[in-house]
Amino acid sequence: MDMNKKANRTVIRDGASWRMGAMALAVLSSLTACRMGPDFKGADMQVPAEFRGAGASAESIADLAWWDVFRNGGLCSLLRDTYRNNKDLKSMMANVDSARQQVTIAIAPLFPWASYTGSIAKGANYSSGVPVQSEGVTTTPGKGYGNISWEIDLWGKTRRSVEAAEADYMATEYEQRALLLSLLKQVADGYLQLLQLDEELAIARESIVSYGKSLKLFTEQLEGGIGDRLQVASAEAALAASRAQVPALEAEIISLENTLSVLAGRAPGHIARAGSLNSVGAGRVPAGIPASILARRPDVLQKEQSLRAANANIGVAIANYFPSISLTGMGGFVSSDLTAATSKKSAWGVGADLTGPIFQGGRLRSSERVARNNFLAAKSDYEKTVLTALSEVSTALIERARLQSVIEEQERAVKAYRESVELSMERYQGGLSSYYEVLTAQQNLFPAQTQLAQYKYQYAATLPALYAALGGGWKNTYREITEGRSESDGR
Repeated sequence: MDMNKKANRTVIRDGASWRMGAMALAVLSSLTACRMGPDFKGADMQVPAEFRGAGASAESIADLAWWDVFRNGGLCSLLRDTYRNNKDLKSMMANVDSARQQVTIAIAPLFPWASYTGSIAKGANYSSGVPVQSEGVTTTPGKGYGNISWEIDLWGKTRRSVEAAEADYMATEYEQRALLLSLLKQVADGYLQLLQLDEELAIARESIVSYGKSLKLFTEQLEGGIGDRLQVASAEAALAASRAQVPALEAEIISLENTLSVLAGRAPGHIARAGSLNSVGAGRVPAGIPASILARRPDVLQKEQSLRAANANIGVAIANYFPSISLTGMGGFVSSDLTAATSKKSAWGVGADLTGPIFQGGRLRSSERVARNNFLAAKSDYEKTVLTALSEVSTALIERARLQSVIEEQERAVKAYRESVELSMERYQGGLSSYYEVLTAQQNLFPAQTQLAQYKYQYAATLPALYAALGGGWKNTYREITEGRSESDGR
């Protein structure tokens, strides 16, 4: 009977111990679930229902891959080379990987850390690196043990640090996507400028031919005794001015080709071109709705992640007010002479450390204020980025709409000036007008043609500007964008 009572007491005591252990674990779990600081809430940024300059649309050019938007062989080839070889992009890839590793570094304190230590020495009157009295006996002292330590994340300091590191990593990912769009815009814009300069060079050469014919005619008339030396001199001046434009345009073309070559990660050289300005950027370009900017444009998403990281750092700063608790354990052996080491020389120990601030001269409070100020700055930066994005889209849409009308009118002007040159030459040859009528008509035509080429470039350039401003290609993976093909269709 007494034995049964003793057994029951043992069961009750063991059960109580088990329950106490379970309760302790539950309390510890609930404590470690605590996180100091505010949880992140997305920035409440109000955007208009539609872009200024265009109505709302369910479709958006940003839904398309860049190779489906820019259907110019020369441009697509240049973009693929750029994504494959651009040095800034390669540097950015390294930064992204570093940010990814920082997440692992931030997570590591959530797990127990294990380490080991060992030493061995030999000497007389010597132990652990210091002289000791051992009556001159030569000994071989040594020790070896392992440590395990774990800081309990009671206040969520480590988890807030992980949250900040993850947000910083995502920010670099979005920064990389933003760089892809920036390179696309730079390369496409430069390529379109080359097409424009090619047209201007062709116009300059056309003017040389036209002024050359006039000079030949006036020279022949002067030699025949019926011409005017003033006419010849005026024609020579116009011809020389046109010839001067050719090397200037060629130098500008070479300079731009060199710039694009560097972007493409290759030595300066010729940039192959195909098509004309008329073949790039034509057609309808839907913009979608402004709210899509918040979910698709990479620089906006980058700023949002930076805001998330700043918010998490507030929690880190607040957690620094509270004490930290670390659990430690050690096991190994120590012996004054390894030649006589036995199991009795083993060593072990467990413990807990508690550290916390009392007075630090206002450092903790100022650190919290800095964290909160950083959050406010990040919030303003995010809002500014959103407004800038909306402005860029609106500007591109309005420019595109207006330039269509401008080009149509300029084409009419060029057509009229060309007809004027032909009629004035006929009148001059028929003796119905002076040379100055011909010269005036020519001097109106060639600048008008040059201006038309510039307007066409400006119109075509709105396409990459709008595509980048809308966060184009957001549906595609990084690999698809850089390879210039979709993995699903195998192109």
